[in-house]
Amino acid sequence: MEKKHTPHLIFFSLLILKRISGDGDDCTPASCGPTEPQIRFPFRIIGRQPSSCGFSGFDVSCNKHNRTIIQFASSRSYIVNRINYASQVIHIDPNFCRREHISDFNVTDTPFDFGRVQRYTFYNCSVLSFGFMYPAAQLQCLRTGNYSVIAVPSGLILPGNKPPGCDAMKTISVAGRWNVGVRVELMLLWFTPYCRSCELEGRGCGLKNDDGQTFCHGSSRGISESAKYGLSLGIGLPASICIIGLAWYAASKVRDYSETRHQSIDFFSIAIFPRPPSTMGLDLPTIESYPVTVLGESCRLPSEDNTCAICLSEYKSKESLRMIPECNHYFHVECIDEWLRLNATCPVCRNSPES
Repeated sequence: MEKKHTPHLIFFSLLILKRISGDGDDCTPASCGPTEPQIRFPFRIIGRQPSSCGFSGFDVSCNKHNRTIIQFASSRSYIVNRINYASQVIHIDPNFCRREHISDFNVTDTPFDFGRVQRYTFYNCSVLSFGFMYPAAQLQCLRTGNYSVIAVPSGLILPGNKPPGCDAMKTISVAGRWNVGVRVELMLLWFTPYCRSCELEGRGCGLKNDDGQTFCHGSSRGISESAKYGLSLGIGLPASICIIGLAWYAASKVRDYSETRHQSIDFFSIAIFPRPPSTMGLDLPTIESYPVTVLGESCRLPSEDNTCAICLSEYKSKESLRMIPECNHYFHVECIDEWLRLNATCPVCRNSPES
């Protein structure tokens, strides 16, 4: 009876788990596309996640190409390539690949920082005359025909000078990290809110109250407290039922085994087969009736045996050997006598002398 109801109870438990874990979980991580970065606190997607799921200044949106877009106070928008929540770093595309978007890039009035600002001068250079010895970054995406665009840190070239075959386009300020030149991808850091400890523990991070304080929640990212409760109920209840069923099944098997064993004992106590008598050796008069031969100087025997099969020693002159008449096998007298007292067969051919 218990086994028939177990599938229904498991289905009911999973239904409760789905209902509990699915209600009220509006801050579930989301993304603009299958290859786009995952968006969770402190970021949020406008229109898809409530404002309480993010932090001020971390709003992102999705464009018509399902790319993740972040907009700064300067009203300029940038494509978000990656987000490292543990390191609190966001990788964005500065739009240098569009000539009209090569302009000053700063992080003023944003929650992000780099620690320094570097000025770069962009040059449009002929490929044939490009061979100057300056540290520069070549932007392949701006290459057209026989011309390439390079970015050189300001101060390396004296005012009024320019690399051979190059024309200056514009000079801009770019927020960057020390010892890192301008790239087609920029890395921005954020320090507030601080969720690194939560991320390293594999836990979620969220707002504690309206004053901007954060806290770590959950034992693992993506599972809320209600989902954990439902998971415990959904797994614990079927597991308890299975344990009870297995215990009942094991008890019934033990009971059946005890009854069967008792019947088997009664049966075998009646059907007892007699044990065959053990095989004994020969008596002394029979053994002494077998002929004894004393070897001469040549140590030759009619059977051409030269080794005792019992002690594995070669025969020597003047040694006494006893022969078993039925098979004509020779052995040392002391060896074969001891053997035949315990065994009634020849050590070599296993035939019984009595036969």
